[in-house]
Amino acid sequence: MTSFFTLAEGSILIRLLIAHFLTDFILQPDKWIEGKKRKNWVSVHLLYHVCLTGAVAWLLLWNSQLWWAILLIMITHYVIDGAKTSAGKRVGKKGHWDLVLFLADQALHILVIVLVWLWIISGWHKMNVLLQTVLPSYWLLLRLLGYLIMVGPVGYIIQFLTKKWTNELNPSDSLKDAGKWIGILERVLTLTFVYINQFSAIGFLIAAKSILRVIDKPDKPSSEPTLIKPFSSRKHTEYVVIGTFLSFSIAILTGLVINWLLTFK
Repeated sequence: MTSFFTLAEGSILIRLLIAHFLTDFILQPDKWIEGKKRKNWVSVHLLYHVCLTGAVAWLLLWNSQLWWAILLIMITHYVIDGAKTSAGKRVGKKGHWDLVLFLADQALHILVIVLVWLWIISGWHKMNVLLQTVLPSYWLLLRLLGYLIMVGPVGYIIQFLTKKWTNELNPSDSLKDAGKWIGILERVLTLTFVYINQFSAIGFLIAAKSILRVIDKPDKPSSEPTLIKPFSSRKHTEYVVIGTFLSFSIAILTGLVINWLLTFK
């Protein structure tokens, strides 16, 4: 396999990422976070955070000639964090905006780090070659297609096949969309295990789900109202088992087909 970047070049990127995650999540006190939210651009805590970010990045790089890279990271960090806090005040607690802003904030920070890294190592040409090689990859695209199938159409197929039993269940005790996300995660994990030929891990996944899902809806039998059975109602259990077997079966078959298609050169 062609090596697009040397280990020394890759080490610089890793050190910059370590500095970012250390200062953004581990070394940032809650007091600083609250201070940024209150005073935003003029917050002294935002300045503390930016200075700490630059200091940790400089310590990990340990190269005085890269002062310009540290300064650029600090300036962009200040702008991104300030913009995130301002946007957060405008949207308030509407919907999933907190998650959207968090993901956008982290994506921008990481993008800046990658761009600064490419500038440091003069790696623009290497990145261009890497993208031209990886993006059209048959292996990558086929496996990505498998994941998209698991996340998208398979959920609708299972929902359609089990639709006639849905009305017989009481959904009031369930978290909203919990079943949908459980299904997506289990199919993605199953497909991944098939890709790497770890079929035994699928058995553990099925066993774990069976234990967690079966003891969740106790029944009070009419003959003994005070007695609570430790297991779910029969309808609920059967519904879960049908959905589980459909989900795992489709994921396994899809993985096997993709693995077979990958044997063609």
